[in-house]
Amino acid sequence: MYFLSRAMTATKKISLLTAILFMGSFWITGWEANQNFMSWGIMLMPLVVLSGLKMINNNAEDLKIIPLALTVALVIQVHVLSAVMSIAVLVVFFVVGMFQTSGKLKLLVKCLLAAVLALLLTFNVWGSMLEVFTSNALYSPFAEHDMSSWAMNISTGDYDYVHLGLVMSVIFIAQIIFVFSKKEKISLANKVVTIIGGIFLILSSNLIPWARLSDSFPQIQSFLQFPYRFNGFAMVLLLAGFGATISNLSVKSLRKNVEIGLMIGCGFILFQAYTSLQIRNEFWHSDQPIVKKSGIYFLKHYSSNQITNGFTTPNLGSGLKIIEKSAPDYLPDYRTRPSNSYAAYEREIIANYKNVKKTVKNGTLVVKWNAKTKGELKRLPIVVYENSVLSLNKHALSKDQVKLSSIGSPTVKADKKGENTLTLNYHSDMITKLRLVVVALAWVISVLSIIIFYVKSRRNN
Repeated sequence: MYFLSRAMTATKKISLLTAILFMGSFWITGWEANQNFMSWGIMLMPLVVLSGLKMINNNAEDLKIIPLALTVALVIQVHVLSAVMSIAVLVVFFVVGMFQTSGKLKLLVKCLLAAVLALLLTFNVWGSMLEVFTSNALYSPFAEHDMSSWAMNISTGDYDYVHLGLVMSVIFIAQIIFVFSKKEKISLANKVVTIIGGIFLILSSNLIPWARLSDSFPQIQSFLQFPYRFNGFAMVLLLAGFGATISNLSVKSLRKNVEIGLMIGCGFILFQAYTSLQIRNEFWHSDQPIVKKSGIYFLKHYSSNQITNGFTTPNLGSGLKIIEKSAPDYLPDYRTRPSNSYAAYEREIIANYKNVKKTVKNGTLVVKWNAKTKGELKRLPIVVYENSVLSLNKHALSKDQVKLSSIGSPTVKADKKGENTLTLNYHSDMITKLRLVVVALAWVISVLSIIIFYVKSRRNN
């Protein structure tokens, strides 16, 4: 965020303050408490905007193919929804750049080559998604039917999922008003980031009729779920623009006063982040160490000490054996009638662990259990997709020989008394070892080229 602000011509002091506001925001500090991968996408957003700025400045001469491709690829590898929003931002910068630059063909070629390289670097992501989504009917993430209740609002309190808070409300409103009232004095870069940031801010708010929109297009209830997700990207863009606006104020006394106000705002934001994390820490040391219990399943009753010890022991997997999360997202959907996928997951996967031993050997899932009689039916706590390959006691099983539940959990007939062994593999026609090696080599070569270019430029300077 600091380097983005500097690229927007903000002073070092203002850039440092905007970086503090960014790092202290709930989007960044919230990762420690919520493990929301949207936070990682927003952490990478300044890199995306930096690439966008190079499309509209200096006739796109500073835009480099490999850094642009690596930036996009990194976001795709981390969080797909963040990648969709980031690409939308880059498209706007590209369109502006095509109107602005005299080297339109050069900009187009650079972006096309970067897109091809980004596709190569992320083949493991989109290739896997393409295969699984086209060969299976899948459960979507849970649908948020009341999307309007998760929209952002201007507020004077803390900054959280549905409230901008005093500091960010003042900054965002001031930036938008100043840019539109003094547009003839504002740089192109500042106008672009402010307009895009303003659009994202509006999308995150109740200015959009989310209730009616989600009723008309129910798919967004599962894909987007929460309108506030747009706000993180608005924050990055508007903070970058605000830093440039303040740094270019002609009245030094006014700029000094705003700097002092920003310092106070940073104090508020950091204090809020600290108190929020302290509240979570108090939960951890209480008799109820689990803060959010929605979707959480306990295999049996555990005391608070057993839970905290489970998550602090050197054996990192012990805590995950105490608490399971019911998450049927993207499991195969074999329903013949309406059913509760969360209840099915708890019943067939989480709670169905007795007398079953699961191990992984060389990429193969091995499931063992003891049958009392030959022909005994056993539902196993695993999931079978369209391209899954099953083998029972070293004999291949066809899909007709197993009965699949609504979430793909198989019921298998033991072909002998005593220990039975079932193996589960996934056969992919698209994702092969050779292709993954090519992707890995592309990453190594791309990163090395960036390092070599950086070292050479440092020596030349």
